[in-house]
Amino acid sequence: MGREKEYRQRLKYQVASARKKTLENQMAVELRGNLGMSETEARLLASRMSRWLLSRPEVRGPEQIVVEAVAGRNSFVRNGHGATKKVKLTAFAPEDLDLELEMGLTALQVGRMLRLVEEAYSQDALLSARQLGMLCNLTPTALRNRLQSIRKLGIWVPIQGLSRQAREQSGMLRSTWAMARHLAGEAPGEIRQAAAISRERWRELKYRFGAVARQVPDGGFQPGDPETAGWAELIRRTPRPKLELLMQESPASSTPNAEWAGFCAELTTDFGLAPVKVRAMRELLEELEAQLAGQRDEHEVVYWAVAAAEPAGKPLEACRLVPVRLTLLDVEDVAGETPNRVSGMKFRKIVRYATQAKFQGGYLTYADLGYLLGIHTEAIRRLIQQNPKLVAPLRGQECDIGRGVTHRRKIVELYLQLYTETEIVSRTGHSYESIENYIKEFAAVLVMAERGMGPTLIRRVLGRSLKLVKVYLDLVGEYSGSEYALRLQHLRQLFLAHEGEVQKRGLVP
Repeated sequence: MGREKEYRQRLKYQVASARKKTLENQMAVELRGNLGMSETEARLLASRMSRWLLSRPEVRGPEQIVVEAVAGRNSFVRNGHGATKKVKLTAFAPEDLDLELEMGLTALQVGRMLRLVEEAYSQDALLSARQLGMLCNLTPTALRNRLQSIRKLGIWVPIQGLSRQAREQSGMLRSTWAMARHLAGEAPGEIRQAAAISRERWRELKYRFGAVARQVPDGGFQPGDPETAGWAELIRRTPRPKLELLMQESPASSTPNAEWAGFCAELTTDFGLAPVKVRAMRELLEELEAQLAGQRDEHEVVYWAVAAAEPAGKPLEACRLVPVRLTLLDVEDVAGETPNRVSGMKFRKIVRYATQAKFQGGYLTYADLGYLLGIHTEAIRRLIQQNPKLVAPLRGQECDIGRGVTHRRKIVELYLQLYTETEIVSRTGHSYESIENYIKEFAAVLVMAERGMGPTLIRRVLGRSLKLVKVYLDLVGEYSGSEYALRLQHLRQLFLAHEGEVQKRGLVP
């Protein structure tokens, strides 16, 4: 029981950490800080505002990328060379975090996979299994097993290369399948669990379905996409008494008004906002719209990372977050990979995301990478440990947080092994400035230890953790042989050249 409780606590922390770095949370922070709203009001309003902002055709959301997909909803030919088109996909979303917290990691992966398929399908295109595997970081076998389990439920999951037998089985789109089960009396919890639907998506789905249900009986409803066409067919064959509750539950604002005037009227009615607050909201939205409408690579996403200057021990709520651009997909990700092994692809993404964030003034964490990649944080930890020659500059390592071996040890060890700074930069992805600082830091520990200072006093002088000082002292003992004498002497001279920086504290004998 203790381990389960500990796991849940860790998962809650990781989910909360990743949720702090979403677009909705950035809006909520602004609303609380600048408009004095309560946390609940700011969260609800931020959710509505972000939905409206992302509905703008000229805006690509921070979590969205653009990929080439096969044009046409019926282009199932395997390895075909037909026409392609660019589609906008949501690579990760806050609902993924809701699914992981409530149902587990598998639900996150299934929900993300189905969302990608559905978004491409709604844009009259199909993704391939290879594209899905790259986006979800799943092996072909794992992907195939998940797709088969979903299709057995009667859910239609259209992807390129789908066999004739699978196409003949057909099925309903996930949303239609869910509402059909709901109207048949099945428990909502069981429906959501089977189809990987979060509470928020379920609530929105019922509202949208209810809105369509009010229009279909009038006879003038024209479905605009396969989803609403499936809903209309389901509504026509369902007795009206079973639809009454859904029709009553549906609010007028289930779909954001595309125009600002209409959307503003909705918010004024629902939240009772004063004109000055409405103007402040409009300014916030215009600022975010300008940021998101700016040019960025099709495979780039925007993620909010903790600023590099934020020290260890500072609560996340008090940390400054900086937007960083991450290249979510790269052709090099699958270079040299065997068909049913993606560990190399995952590790390359880990190093790329962490390094790109560092160079833009932010640090990612294991929780961030788990959210971005859709895999367990322990899997990320294992991949990093299995590749000790390459360093992923994560916040825990850069700020000497956590229980892992600090990256400083790896860099200093390479230096002691007579690697040049250029070679260390190439191997670790760190800047020359960072590597020079780590080497100076180690040189100070070396000389202070030789002058008889203990670990505690060295910690006090350098302002570093006792754990890090002991790591450096272990290296001093490990590399004290005659073959490293020249390098150690160089380090002593390096310290003497910069001793004044430490003596300013008045603590060095």
